[in-house]
Amino acid sequence: MLKYYGALGVAIVSEILGTMTLKYSAGFTRLWWSLASVAMYVMMLYFLSFAIRVVPLSVAYGLWSGIGTILTAVMSVVLFHEVLTLGETAGLIILVIGVLVLNRSGEHEEEIDYEELQIQEEFHQR
Repeated sequence: MLKYYGALGVAIVSEILGTMTLKYSAGFTRLWWSLASVAMYVMMLYFLSFAIRVVPLSVAYGLWSGIGTILTAVMSVVLFHEVLTLGETAGLIILVIGVLVLNRSGEHEEEIDYEELQIQEEFHQR
């Protein structure tokens, strides 16, 4: 199960890097930044698709989108000197709470061996 959550982590990081390089690509007018962005998004799709083979889709997508949004906002402040409004900051705090709640509810689900269920499902499809 850990390798699937690890893949989800790689998907999150590659999505953030893809978004940062997308900004640097200046609307796909800078070749190397554009290629880096596309490569990061392809990598993200691969690892996310691997993770959702076992991690419940609702948990994987919630963590991916929530953590990705939060870290992208932080990186935009650090790298691009963007300013967050009070409303944006409040929204990010609510997202953090949502990610924490989602992660806590996922702990209960870990009692279910999703990896074993996935292997059994693949066996029955053959």
